[in-house]
Formats: sequence, structure tokens, C-alpha cells
Amino acid sequence: MTPITDREVGSIEQKLENIEHRQRNDRTVINGLSEEIDDLQTEINLVRLELNQLKYKAYGISSAVVVLLGVLALIIDLIKGK
Repeated sequence: MTPITDREVGSIEQKLENIEHRQRNDRTVINGLSEEIDDLQTEINLVRLELNQLKYKAYGISSAVVVLLGVLALIIDLIKGK
């Protein structure tokens, strides 16, 4: 078995340093992406809340219109009946 030279040890150490550096970079990217995902989930929840509020407003307005049309029809019927 041949002994490992200083050059080979230096090469291995350099490769380990490169791997550690890439690992730190990857961890930074993953953390950034996790924060972006959390922000997007918050925005999605806000949009859902706004859509639900809009839906309930639309239901309320349509209910009011139906009631008003019913009252108007009743008034017209009473006027015609006389």
C-alpha cells in the first residue's frame, strides 16, 4: 500500500472545504425558500379571507334585491287590484 502524499491530503481537504461551503449555501437557499413559502401561504390565506368576504357581500346584496323585488311585486299587485 502506497502512502498518501501531502498533495493528496491537500486535495482531499480542499474538496471537503468545497463540500462544506456548498452545504452552507444550500442551507441558506433552503431557509430563504422556506420564508418565501411562509409569506405566500400568508398571502393565500388573506386572499381566501377577502374572497369569502366578497362572497358574503354578494349573497347579502342578492338577498336584498330579491326581497325588494318581492315588495315591489306586492305593491304593483295591490295597485293593479284596486
